[in-house]
Amino acid sequence: MSVSFYQLPHSPYCLPITRVLEALGVPFDVVNVSNADRSDIIRLTNGAYYQVPVLVHDGKLVFDGSEVAAEVTRRTTTGEPPPPHVGGYDGLDVPRYVDRTWAQGRLFPAALAGQQAILIPHIEGEVEGATFKLADIHYLPTLTDLVDRVMVIRHKERRFGRGCVDQWRAHYEPMYAHATELLRPFDAMVASQPFLLGPQPVYTDFALYGVLANLTFNGWNPFPPLPRLAEWFQRMKAFRFS
Repeated sequence: MSVSFYQLPHSPYCLPITRVLEALGVPFDVVNVSNADRSDIIRLTNGAYYQVPVLVHDGKLVFDGSEVAAEVTRRTTTGEPPPPHVGGYDGLDVPRYVDRTWAQGRLFPAALAGQQAILIPHIEGEVEGATFKLADIHYLPTLTDLVDRVMVIRHKERRFGRGCVDQWRAHYEPMYAHATELLRPFDAMVASQPFLLGPQPVYTDFALYGVLANLTFNGWNPFPPLPRLAEWFQRMKAFRFS
């Protein structure tokens, strides 16, 4: 079996997948992608994708929207009309593939589908939207290549406005306090059980793990002052599926 994982090492969307694969005991190779130059991903996916994560399992490419992209390619090759529009992607194609292939449904159990449908978008949306900025102000100075650093900054500024990184740095304390408040309900969730939704972690746990691992990557930020969540984080770091 061959498994390769294309990632940004600090990405809050890649960190959950590597943690899941480690917890499952799945051997995999890591390919680190340049944040400023996504040409490797573009070539790998034949232009269908440019982001991470991308999983390659025995030659099969898995990324967000990969099944739709494969169907479009097939129909283009055979001259069939394109498939009907199916709406946006939810960012979970890779974890769902890992769940089907190796986790036997333990990441997305049917009994918890409703709770996860609420919690995962909140974690990967509002919570990650507050924490990644705190990580980025430390990440950007690590880009020693001027072109790489400027390209990433300009990408941020196209979305958040010119000078956004300097603004995040200047408002660090209130931003960190806001992120802590967003995380406080999760601290309460693990007050009486080891993981967010029960005795075993599901993908909601791994999604939150990725956000917090990004926030604290390489010691960039201290772990929020939420002691029960800190204990949960250590359980997640050590967890192995039986």
